[in-house]
Amino acid sequence: MKKILLLILCLSFSGFAQQKSKTKAKPKTNIPLIKDKPKTTVPILTDADDLLEVKSNEPNPNDLLDISLSVPKPKTPNAGQQIYNEIGLNGDFTFNKKIGFSVNAPEGNIVSYFYLNTKNGYSMLDWKGIKAMLSENPEGEMTQIKNANNDFYQYMKSSEGNFVMKAGSKQSMVVHDIQTKMLSKEFFKTFKKTGNKVGKVGGNKYPRVEYSGTFEGKKMSIWLSNPQDVLLDTKFTHSLSGYWGLGFIASPSGTTYMITGIVGDGASIFMNYIENATVSFSGKGYKPMGEMTGGNAGAFSQTSDIQDLPFVNQINNADATANYYDIMINALNQSIAEHQSGLKEAQKNNDTKATKRYNCLITCTKNKKTRLEKVKTEHIKIINQYKNDDEKRDEKINQLMETQGQPKPCNC
Repeated sequence: MKKILLLILCLSFSGFAQQKSKTKAKPKTNIPLIKDKPKTTVPILTDADDLLEVKSNEPNPNDLLDISLSVPKPKTPNAGQQIYNEIGLNGDFTFNKKIGFSVNAPEGNIVSYFYLNTKNGYSMLDWKGIKAMLSENPEGEMTQIKNANNDFYQYMKSSEGNFVMKAGSKQSMVVHDIQTKMLSKEFFKTFKKTGNKVGKVGGNKYPRVEYSGTFEGKKMSIWLSNPQDVLLDTKFTHSLSGYWGLGFIASPSGTTYMITGIVGDGASIFMNYIENATVSFSGKGYKPMGEMTGGNAGAFSQTSDIQDLPFVNQINNADATANYYDIMINALNQSIAEHQSGLKEAQKNNDTKATKRYNCLITCTKNKKTRLEKVKTEHIKIINQYKNDDEKRDEKINQLMETQGQPKPCNC
């Protein structure tokens, strides 16, 4: 078991604790790793309301300030046809668009980019893009890929090897959207034009029109622009987006629009640019995390999907939580043993540099184990103490994860 497993497992546990929380979290400005899954496209507000005729609520060319385009509009659909094509963890990925974005929020501002495949809906944050969003570098080198169903593939490189893990959403958003067009219908029914428009001013490349609506009791604004050279094939999907909800949505009448801005809850996300790109990434050579845990991790050992870890469906069960921590602690024990073996070899060869490094790794890993044992004790205590108060329990667990739950790198 490698120490890199600990980083992802700790991040993932924090993420599931936050997902279960009923408190209203402030918008995050950090990298949306497994800990903080980015929001998908414009949210489905309700499946219960009767659907109204909404074609008249769609933007028209004058709304979009469509003065001129540098690329010809496609006459036939060219996006979304491969949205059902699932690529495995060790598969090959390609991307044809690069989207730059900026996020402004009370916690801070970030500027970065992601890649998007407009055929299958996969998007990627590579290591350079991730580093632009982080205040400090974690252990190893990371690449994250998200598919149209909001499943996340996390790829990590380290001195100990290359590893990959999945955080499945357990959703069927694409299928639901195709069968019902619900996302499109509900958006154009619930969100209405405000009359606000922004042209090519102040460096803005994409004239846009504002739509405003309410989601989960909070007012949001979505800005739509001309889709440039992208036309969704509505036989397959009415929506296709990458990180932060930026991407494309088709109206009930089949017209494609580009989502270039999302504003709400004190934060704003805007597209800075979209350009053609030819980028690829291969998952070959990355070892699935499940193979490192053995049968103790249940189905996770076969799928490497964190949703299949035994504790996920029993996140507030003290025994299941204890077993989860024991998996991580056992992994640390194995890492310590491996470092001690490396130390003996380095001492045998009179390798001063390696001896110093292994001593550092042993000390650091033992400190991680001590910290994790304390977190385990406190976490189980919270679960038992607040059995009948879900909101207070989740609040306390979130506080614990934010203050003590994140692993610190071994700078050795």
